[in-house]
Amino acid sequence: MNPAATATADTGAATPAADLDWARTRRLVLREFAGQDRDALVAMHREPRLRAHLVDDYPLHEPAVARLFVERMAALYRRHEGLGIWHATRLDPQPAFAGWFSLMPMAERPGEIEIGSRLLPVAWGHGLALEGGELLLAHAFERLGLKHVWGLCHPDNRSAQGVLAALGFAPLGVLAYEGQAASHHRIDLNAWQAACNTPRGVRMRRALRSRPPRADPILEKSR
Repeated sequence: MNPAATATADTGAATPAADLDWARTRRLVLREFAGQDRDALVAMHREPRLRAHLVDDYPLHEPAVARLFVERMAALYRRHEGLGIWHATRLDPQPAFAGWFSLMPMAERPGEIEIGSRLLPVAWGHGLALEGGELLLAHAFERLGLKHVWGLCHPDNRSAQGVLAALGFAPLGVLAYEGQAASHHRIDLNAWQAACNTPRGVRMRRALRSRPPRADPILEKSR
């Protein structure tokens, strides 16, 4: 798997780099999950705040399931080049596991790809979901040549909806997905190019204004 991108610090736009085995923005590094990450995955999924608004909640808090996840992800990296779920390290204030970012095939929409992230609460409220999302959208459109990308979140996750809006996604309503209700969003190449030409701060302010009343103050994408 050889996708990559580097975020531009001034505007928040992203430009492709060479390799998502070690892709980075100013504050994030993404890499493949490996066997040594199982304990971190288990601890992450024992955090009730993280699990509260997930569309799917597979029991990754169980060591055996986390081990199976890592094994299956290793196969997916090779089988679907450029796609996967990647370990995210937050670099500031010091390197630490922050969660994951993903570009994955959609189970119920063959041939379609969805973006996602799942971050530990300690990483919330710092714009990391937006920064990582920009990195992966740059990869999806500029490296993989996708025509559009989907974004799904729990219907009550207003923070996720804010992140998707700031990334340039258009809301499509609440639809069933894998037996659960999910808020569906989609972005195409034209919308992504428009987002790249709009400063990140402007996009975030627009997203905050467009969010439903009583929104969670943390812009976060949990999928």
